[in-house]
Amino acid sequence: MVQNPHYKDEIDWRDLMKQPEKLFGSAYIYILAIFVCVGLLYIRNLNTIGKNSVNPAIMLDSTALIKDIPFQSPRLIPPVDIMKVGVSSSALVDKGHEVFKANCISCHGDNGLGDGPSAPMLNPKPRNFHSLDGWKNGSKVTQMYKTLEEGIPGGGMASYNYMPPEDRFALIHYIRSLANNQPHDSQNDLKQLDATYQLAQGMDIAGQIPIKKALRLVERQNAPEVAQVQEIARQLTASNKYSTDLFKRVAFDEKRVATSAVHMKSRIRDVNDFIRIISADPLHAGFKTSVVNLSANDWTDLYRHIFSVVKQERGM
Repeated sequence: MVQNPHYKDEIDWRDLMKQPEKLFGSAYIYILAIFVCVGLLYIRNLNTIGKNSVNPAIMLDSTALIKDIPFQSPRLIPPVDIMKVGVSSSALVDKGHEVFKANCISCHGDNGLGDGPSAPMLNPKPRNFHSLDGWKNGSKVTQMYKTLEEGIPGGGMASYNYMPPEDRFALIHYIRSLANNQPHDSQNDLKQLDATYQLAQGMDIAGQIPIKKALRLVERQNAPEVAQVQEIARQLTASNKYSTDLFKRVAFDEKRVATSAVHMKSRIRDVNDFIRIISADPLHAGFKTSVVNLSANDWTDLYRHIFSVVKQERGM
């Protein structure tokens, strides 16, 4: 029997890698089609983030994330006797009920059940004062005072630090009367609260305004000086004199030079003071670093040029 010269006893795997249809036959086409379909289905079901089809949001001004401080009028917080107001009494409970009706029912409801008219819009929901479960800071007198003083960051409970301390203690005693088995404060607890908030001394609290409003006020107050500095900067580059050309050569920020000159005028007696101050930090004063290489005559011309304009505009 003559052996076929093209017959091989062993499988030639290299040849199969080049021509896989020899191993699978016509089924190879179907297997390849299945893989292609599975791949397309996978790509189609990638979420928008996986496909990077949503452009990342870039916030150019991060100050938009910062909450400004609120407006607050100056106020005097009267002193209280912690050992007296820290203990419940019928008078304090009655007073606390009036304070509650004036400040709390919109969220917590008439009976303190957390079902006030604003409750459906709040998350988390207002507390039910008839339950002792889940208090953030606790329901001791001292713990509730901390809540009223500082609020609960990230929650719906605002600070009531504008309220007189005696009213806050009265409110606390009324709220605690709505549930039984309230935890009790020791004398050390009350003394610690007194030390923390200086209740026996009282406090004179300064007012505050939002930072943005304060900046607008400062800008408004300094508007005449800003306009004057702008005019000085303009005058420093306005003429065609040698000193003006010298100034243009060594200054990189005319407004900064003008501002520095106005602020330095009272501290500079002569050109030597000018050289010493500018050479110490030329960039801060609005000059290029090359200013330190000026000759003595150029320093004098520069000094006279700048302060003649400042004197003229400032009326010095």
